[in-house]
Amino acid sequence: MVVLILVLIIIGTIDFSRLFFTWASMANAAREGARYGTVWPKRWTDADYPPPNNIEFRTRAMLATLGADNVQVEIHCYDQWGGAHEYERYLCVTGNQIQVIVRAQFRSWTRIIPPLNLVAKARMVID
Repeated sequence: MVVLILVLIIIGTIDFSRLFFTWASMANAAREGARYGTVWPKRWTDADYPPPNNIEFRTRAMLATLGADNVQVEIHCYDQWGGAHEYERYLCVTGNQIQVIVRAQFRSWTRIIPPLNLVAKARMVID
């Protein structure tokens, strides 16, 4: 009985470490995408500019070793006051803000904890 509880505690500790690593990797990927977007704000996806020179590719490249499912990358531009606009691609100009949002689902090994939806965001001013 004691061994079972000890193994559950060890696996729970490993799961928590994996959760923290996943979230930290997502936060770093969002920051990398936003940083690249401050220099090249019009290069959102493969349709805008071929890989590896677009924001989505740079963000996903940071998530390559991540064990998360259903990774989604969103890119948004805001005016200098933080307001959104229906034609947000036109807001990707110097002085405005670009935001990269990374969403992923984390599944624990123990299956005691249900799948968690993690979100990491980074917003920076376009140079």
